Amino acid sequence: MEISSEVLLQLTPVLTSLLSSDNAQRSAAETQLNEQWVKQQPDLLLIGLAHFVAQNSEVQLRSHTSVLLRRLAFKPYTTPTDPDATLWDMVQETTRAGVRDLLLSALGNETDQGTRHKIADTIGEVAKSDLSKNVGWDALLKALFQCSQSQNPAHRESAFRIFASVPELISDQHTDTLKNVFLSSLTDAESQAVRLEAMKAAVAYIVKAETETQKQMGALMPHMLETLTPVISNRDDQTLVDGLVVLIELADSAPRLFKPVLPNLLTVMVSISKDKVFEDRTRQTALELLLTLSEASPAMVRKLPNFAAEVIPVAMEMVTDIEDDESWYTTDDLDEDDNEENYVMGESTLDRVARTLGGKAVVPVAFQYIPQMLQSGEWQQRRASLMAISSIGEGCVKVMKPELANIIQMIIPFLKDPHPRVRYAACNAIGQMSTDFADHLQKNFHQPIITAILPVMDDSSQPRVQAHAAAAMVNFCEEADKSTLDPYLDAIFERLLILLNTPKTYVQEQAITTIATVADCAEDKFVKYHSHIVPMLLDILRRATDKQYRLLRGRAIECASLIGLAIGKEGFAPYTQDFIQILAEIQQSVTEADDIQTTYLLAAWARMCKMMGQDFLPYLPNIMPPLLQSARVTPEFTFVDPEEEDVEANYPSEDGWDFVAINGQHIGIKTSVLEEKHTAIEMLVSYARDLGAGFLPYVPQVLDIALPLLKFYFHDGVRHAAAALLPLLLRDAKEANIASNELAAMWQNIFEKVTKVFTTEDDVTFLAQLYSTFYECVEILGQQYLQADQLETFTHTAKEHIKTFLEKLTTRESEKQAGEYDPEDEEQMLDDEVTEEDALGELSHALQVLFKVLGPQAVAPYFEQLLPLIIPFLVHPSATARQWSLCV
Repeated sequence: MEISSEVLLQLTPVLTSLLSSDNAQRSAAETQLNEQWVKQQPDLLLIGLAHFVAQNSEVQLRSHTSVLLRRLAFKPYTTPTDPDATLWDMVQETTRAGVRDLLLSALGNETDQGTRHKIADTIGEVAKSDLSKNVGWDALLKALFQCSQSQNPAHRESAFRIFASVPELISDQHTDTLKNVFLSSLTDAESQAVRLEAMKAAVAYIVKAETETQKQMGALMPHMLETLTPVISNRDDQTLVDGLVVLIELADSAPRLFKPVLPNLLTVMVSISKDKVFEDRTRQTALELLLTLSEASPAMVRKLPNFAAEVIPVAMEMVTDIEDDESWYTTDDLDEDDNEENYVMGESTLDRVARTLGGKAVVPVAFQYIPQMLQSGEWQQRRASLMAISSIGEGCVKVMKPELANIIQMIIPFLKDPHPRVRYAACNAIGQMSTDFADHLQKNFHQPIITAILPVMDDSSQPRVQAHAAAAMVNFCEEADKSTLDPYLDAIFERLLILLNTPKTYVQEQAITTIATVADCAEDKFVKYHSHIVPMLLDILRRATDKQYRLLRGRAIECASLIGLAIGKEGFAPYTQDFIQILAEIQQSVTEADDIQTTYLLAAWARMCKMMGQDFLPYLPNIMPPLLQSARVTPEFTFVDPEEEDVEANYPSEDGWDFVAINGQHIGIKTSVLEEKHTAIEMLVSYARDLGAGFLPYVPQVLDIALPLLKFYFHDGVRHAAAALLPLLLRDAKEANIASNELAAMWQNIFEKVTKVFTTEDDVTFLAQLYSTFYECVEILGQQYLQADQLETFTHTAKEHIKTFLEKLTTRESEKQAGEYDPEDEEQMLDDEVTEEDALGELSHALQVLFKVLGPQAVAPYFEQLLPLIIPFLVHPSATARQWSLCV
């Protein structure tokens, strides 16, 4: 497609104005570009831009138009017929062909490296779009192979840059041919840029390749790592990080390829992460590569005897890299640990190494350093050693448990350390270990721990440490027995009442959370404290009405409702009316979709319902509309291009955005909404369970919400709660004596939807839940509602599941016998076995219920169809299989 010089003359001022530093001029040019070109003459625009890229004499304009061409051509441009259309799809084929030719010519002639990179990226985008629509671009592949063999290193570099962004271009080439092309370019004597791009292209190709091809490419590994040696020597941070990020991707998807180079890789990465001449980000990325490998293939890394000994000291050293920043003491935002800080990376490294390598490898190394660091005169060293104990606990439970008495004796003196940040770290260690060593720690060490934490809760000079001590108390009490806590309740509540009255909002929030946890644990023992605490909570709810107090109010709502459950209907009677009135007022005031109070309100209403039973029914008409609205809420989605926009600024994580990469697209989902939806469905379960026949007016609506959620794949909790809700709705309808034809229709609807999911479901945990839903419905309905065709469908589904379980069991057993599995797979194997046992258990329970409800004669013909599949379990080498078949 030709273009007149007149069109290029018209485009020139628009493009130069887009580069202007004057905002008004730039903005006017953007408007003109959209209104006059994108909307009215897209063909002329794209071909015109391609002409500028290929033929303009000004390098800045060539560079700018190559980026602009990519942005405009592939930006989503929704049309009535195609919501995913782009400008590239809408222009004529002659335009696309013209743009392709001009881009190839530009790539061959461009002399400026930065611009050539941008042109290569635009060609990559065009190639991706063509491949996705099965359009061939034969000239491209030919040109790229010529470039990869060219005398000009700039051409060789560009070819590999494009292969790296679109590895699918070469996915059907012969492996040996590619291996040789990569090998000669990874060892390119002339150009470091070619070696680095060849490494990125090789990784992109290997990540997408089949396992067999990956193994054949393994011989390239030493050469791929060698490309970084000069970059490391030159201390080129940016290039090194770019290279390491690519290797991290490879480590994640094909860790085994690193096996032959692992000892050398460990030495080099540890030396980078120790070297303070490098930027923090570079040092952290080097560590990240080792951590990714250890998580992707723990067995391989465990065979490297010095892995823990090399990595742990580096991580401990990073944990000490922290400044005593004044803002730490004055801030009201307690979640401000910056993930880019070395100390955060150090703590995370210790946690991850402990979880992948286990206590035998980690504890001896960590405790070589911890005792001497605890004795240090520098607060950073003492803090770091306590944070190290917190970080490794979860992964080292088995090895640390017998030593717990010594470890706790080590920690407790530091709850009195002269430095507040060390006291904070000691609270952190106690809190974390209360969770990691739950109930063993509570039963055996309650006395030293509680008596040491109470004085820290008194430390009003350091509200942040005070709040953290109260938070540690939450972790301790959550897993403690009522009898363990009983002797300490007076002392604990005395402190918490003082904390409730402090001026710092976050201390009040924490005090309320701790009261709620202790009340929940203490149950009836709490009776003597409520007369002090509940009036204070109601007072907070009446007074703290500004937006900044939403979390405080949410926590107070949670605490008061948990106290209601703990002391029961009679005990809470003096406050019930007031509390319900306040809840209703807050519910009226919640207008913003992301108001944090919503979730607390939903849960509090359900607790009040459980406490009050049938007395709660009059309040339902006001509560149900917003609850049903939360249950119906659909999560917000967005597609983003991380290169084109500042994702963190536009979709901040604190607003509940979470991003996943699926098929090369970055999809954002608002997870805060998912939590609200999950809570709402859980609350409906609660009402349906506690209100019986009184819930009948809402049964049809709730059923309509619950059934489609069996396929709500964004959130497992929502699916499980929806499945658990179905039998309860049937029971409520039956208890309310609805007509039997209506009950039969309701059951038919449930059965059809459950069976549909049953036949396609591959999440074994959810299968177990579906079997449980099925037999609970059968138990509620009794024999008259189960039809012969339904029994036939159920039997057919059960047959398929039993076959699948037998195949999985047999494969696992034969792998065990042949010793073919890696010890690293053992944990996964055990997890799979437990999950499958649960599902098989629920299946056998379903059969048991059918016999019980329908009688042996009715079930026998269906059971006879299953019997030939159950018999093989009786003689199976797996004890679990034999046990299950005997149960059946």
